[in-house]
Amino acid sequence: MCRLHNATAFFIFLFSMSLFALPGDDQQTMHIDASTSTFNYKTGTNLYEGNVKIDQGTTHLTADRVVTMSNGHHKIEEAIAYGLTQLAEYTTLQKPGDPVLHAKAKIIRFYPAKSLVYLEGDVTVTQGKNTFQGPVITYNMKDQVVVAPPSKTGRATIIIEPSQLKS
Repeated sequence: MCRLHNATAFFIFLFSMSLFALPGDDQQTMHIDASTSTFNYKTGTNLYEGNVKIDQGTTHLTADRVVTMSNGHHKIEEAIAYGLTQLAEYTTLQKPGDPVLHAKAKIIRFYPAKSLVYLEGDVTVTQGKNTFQGPVITYNMKDQVVVAPPSKTGRATIIIEPSQLKS
């Protein structure tokens, strides 16, 4: 098996769940803690600022600021986590027995209806000893396509443990 195929398989594994989470996490109660919150039912835009912590089952997000935008049916169309003083961090357990997935970036954008995730600025994704680092990563969960587009700010680096490279 070639290394490029292994790298693709690694990212498919990392991002295969709905926003990478353990099945059933989306059925758990979501807890949001922030210094200030603005919930605008009419416009569907919600703002959480100041040491934001969001927990739902085994899934956790910390950021300085989180903005969500919902449609007329009150379903989230876009969620953006900003790491202003430190990187925004997302952690989750994909399945029992697996290492925890850690994703850090200056900005994490999630579009659930489109199954798209964008990580921007000082991106690091780690699961166990496997790591991806780069300035930007986009992931289409539906099509299982990972893209590290060209960037003027740096190159992508992928570290894959030997056990992941065996066919």
